[in-house]
Amino acid sequence: MLYKILRRVVIAGVVGICLLYVLDYGLLRYRLARGGLAAATDSVTVLYGAPLKDGRVEIYADQPQVETCARSIFPHLGYPPCWYAKRHLTQIVN
Repeated sequence: MLYKILRRVVIAGVVGICLLYVLDYGLLRYRLARGGLAAATDSVTVLYGAPLKDGRVEIYADQPQVETCARSIFPHLGYPPCWYAKRHLTQIVN
């Protein structure tokens, strides 16, 4: 009995996430069709850093880079979502 309920909950969750992904992609494509690339994407300034031998990270603030992100919940069209890109403004380069 518990196994059947758990199975239904898991299946409903997976179907819900898939539906959310498809709707998110559809909304992004709709924004692209209505307003072009500027309506569906945004820009984030990213700083690069390099790990040092002592475990610290050296940030290179003299040459910030602009990264394009998608205004969506999930990554689409090769762009990370803007909510994620805005929280990860420093990228470590090896």
